Amino acid sequence: MKRSPLLAIFMGVVLALYIYTSSVRPSSPNKNQIVTLEEQIKVALSDIQNGENPEAQMKGVLKMRSLAENNPENAELQWNMGLFSVQTGQYEKAVSRFSKVIILDENRLDAYFQLASCYTALQDTSSAIEALTTLIQKSDGELKQSAKEMLEKFN
Repeated sequence: MKRSPLLAIFMGVVLALYIYTSSVRPSSPNKNQIVTLEEQIKVALSDIQNGENPEAQMKGVLKMRSLAENNPENAELQWNMGLFSVQTGQYEKAVSRFSKVIILDENRLDAYFQLASCYTALQDTSSAIEALTTLIQKSDGELKQSAKEMLEKFN
C-alpha cells in the first residue's frame, strides 16, 4: 500500500480529533472579559446617570437591581439601591436597604442619616430620632453636626 493515502487518512483523523476537542474543551476566559463587581457597579451607575438616554438609564437600573439581588451582602450595592429608592419615593424599601448597609458595614455612618431621612418621610419620628441619636454617638465632625441639627427639628 502506498504511503500517501495512509498519511492523508492519518492527517484527516488528527485534524478531526483536533477540531472535536477544541469545540468541546471550554475556552479559557479572556482577561478582557473578566469584569469585577466594582466595575459592573460603575458601568451601571454611569448608565443611570446618562440623563440624555432613558433606555440606558433603565438598563443601568435593571443591571443594578440584578447585581443587588445576586450580591445581597455588598454594602455599596445596597447603598445605591437605597438612594434609588429614595429618589423614587419608595421609603420603605430605602429603610430596608439602609438598614442592611448598617448591618454589612457598621462604619458607613451616612447610612444612619439616610435612614433617619427616610423615617422622617414616613412620619416615623421615633425611629428617625433613634437613628439620629445613634449617629450622633458614633460620628464626629460635619456628619455629627448635621445629625444634631436634624434632631433639633423634632424637639
